Amino acid sequence: MRLLIPACLSVALLAGCQRPAPPNPEKPPEPQALAKAINQPLERANGVQKTVDDAAARERKAEAEATQ
Repeated sequence: MRLLIPACLSVALLAGCQRPAPPNPEKPPEPQALAKAINQPLERANGVQKTVDDAAARERKAEAEATQ
C-alpha cells in the first residue's frame, strides 16, 4: 500500500507531462483573442442599438396614440 500511492502519483504526473500534438502546418490556428477583441464591442453596440430602437418605437407608438 505504501508503494502503490507513490507509484500511481508518478504515473499520473508522467501522463500529464506528454507533449501536445503539433498544429497542422497547412491550416494555421485562428487568432481567438483578436476575434474576441473585435466581436465583443460590436455585440455590445448591437445590443445598445436594439435597446435604443425599441425605446424609439415605444415612444412613436405612444405619440401616435396620444394624437388620436
